[in-house]
Formats: sequence, structure tokens, C-alpha cells
Amino acid sequence: MTCILVTAAGGTLAPLNIRLLRESRRHAVTVVAVDSRPEAAGKDFADHFSVVPPANDPGYVSAIVTLIQRYGVTIVLPWSDEEAITLATHRETIEQTGALLACADLWSLHTMSNKATSMRHLSAHGIRIPKWHIVESVDSLQRDIDKAMHDNAELVIKPMQSRGGREVYVIRNDIVGQVDYYGSRECHTDWATFEKTYRQGVNAQLPVMMMERLFLPALDIDVLAWQGKLVQAVPRERLNPSGIPFRGSIFRDTDALTRIAQDVVASLNLSWLYDIDLMSDAHGNPVVIELNPRPSGSIAASIHAGIPFYEMLMDLAAGIVPSAVAIPEDGRRIVPYMDCSFPVGAQ
Repeated sequence: MTCILVTAAGGTLAPLNIRLLRESRRHAVTVVAVDSRPEAAGKDFADHFSVVPPANDPGYVSAIVTLIQRYGVTIVLPWSDEEAITLATHRETIEQTGALLACADLWSLHTMSNKATSMRHLSAHGIRIPKWHIVESVDSLQRDIDKAMHDNAELVIKPMQSRGGREVYVIRNDIVGQVDYYGSRECHTDWATFEKTYRQGVNAQLPVMMMERLFLPALDIDVLAWQGKLVQAVPRERLNPSGIPFRGSIFRDTDALTRIAQDVVASLNLSWLYDIDLMSDAHGNPVVIELNPRPSGSIAASIHAGIPFYEMLMDLAAGIVPSAVAIPEDGRRIVPYMDCSFPVGAQ
């Protein structure tokens, strides 16, 4: 019996991912789901559900250890950046229970989660990234924005650490005011609106990252790795470029994207499941914009398409390195739909 504890069970796709874990064909699986919210989306789909403190709470790790011991957890799989880092910080405590923590070492997680650090790392290993630099002062921010806009350029301002497009500003010269960008959390605005409405907030966030504006398509690469070797990669173009909410994917079977995944995995000596985000530069080249230190919720799309990522992860935990599986043909679409289910009976 494999007992998997998953964190951050409140995501929109958590119920589907929990169901996919429980429907394993090769492993008898029990799922323990946790979240800081009592009404998390995945609550009714796991065998057991518990509310735990947030990852930055001093009681978080002890709460996880208690659940590992109560239910005989064999694998801990973090589904959020913060929980992956907290658990990796206390890896010895977690693994002394006999459970396996399925995430990278702490250095790799910090490298992936900090945007500036990840950009420097990728550049040093010859992996294509956007043009970017750090802005540390109010004067430098004003000067750099003025220069970019007077040169008729467009730019992006991002916090050093964020998730899901939060507090990301795209200053554009082809719009007036502020526009919705496919329902994303990104703020797409003209220069005047940025200065009037958002400038002071960005000043308070310094230092920030400034980078060139990128273009569609927006892509995810679901990645399973073992000891620095790529086991499986599935590139997916987002039907909703912001990724949130998930509207579906178009599978992309290209050697260039697979090579990017191989290079990222090798550079960080990764094992387990991760998500690489990419967009295109002005010349159409795919560039890495973010390394996520945990799997994407939309990995469910790849699993539904026949790539058994969770089965393969459990194989790795059992000491078996699985072979790669053929991915859907290039251009194949997969979309979500609403479904209904009786609760599993988690308490």
C-alpha cells in the first residue's frame, strides 16, 4: 500500500489530481490531503483530510509529522512552493518517520523559486531566458521606465518572488488604460495608468525585476526527473495564456522544448515532478520565464492524455526508473469539463 500526503489541496484542480492518484492501476493508493482552509476543494476526494497551519507557521512541520505517523504515509508530495521549501528545510525530520519527501534539495528549490536567482542560473547554463535586470531604487526604476517607453518599447515589472502572475505589471504602448489579459492576475496597463495607479506600490516592493515583454504562445512543460536525468517531459500550450483558470491545453511535441527540459533538469540535478513555464520572445524563440518547484495543477491534463506521471513517481519511490511514454501528437487539444462525484468520505 502506498499512502501519499499531498499539500495545498485547495487548488481548483486538486479534486481531479487526488482522484487520479487514487485511480492508480499499478499501486494501491491512499491519499491524505491537507490545506490551511477547512473547505478546501480537495477535501471530499481524499481518503483523509486535515486542516494544517500555513507553511510559515511554527506548528506546520509537527502537524505534517503527526499525520505521517497517524496514517502511515509513505510519500509526501508538496503542491505549493512555500510548503516544498518548508518541508525540504526539515527533510531530516520528515524522513525520520519513514516517509519519502518527493521534492528537490533546499538549494535547488530556492534557486527555482527566486526569480532573479533562477534567471542567473539558467543564463549560466546556456538556457534561453528573456532580457532582464534588477531595479533596486526609485530613481533607477523611473529612469529605466522612462527610457523604455521613450524608445517605444514595452516592459514587464515583476516581484522577486511571486506565484501565478500576482503583482506583475505589463506596461504596453498598444492599449489605453488597463485591460484584462485572459482573466489573469497580471496587470496590463499603459504608461500613464501605471504611473498614476500602481507606481507607488511598486516603489514599496523594491527591488523588482524588469524584463522585456514576451508573447504567445504560453507553455508549460510537465517534467519528471531522476538524479539529474529527464524521465518524461510533456510540453503543453495553454488555451488560456494566463493559465488561471485552466481552460485546456494543446500538446506540443517538439525536440526544442524537450531539450530545454533536459537542460533544466541536468543543471539543477533534479528528481521528482516540476513545472517549467515558457513564453516567446519577439523573434518567436521559446524562453523560460519561471521554474516551479512543484508540479502544476494542470498536470492532470497530461495524465488524462495517457502519460502516467503519478504512477511513474510512485515507481521512482519504489526504486524503479520508468521508461518515457509517447506523448499525444503535436496539436492535439485537451479541455476540462465539469463532473460530479460522491464524496470519498474524508474526515
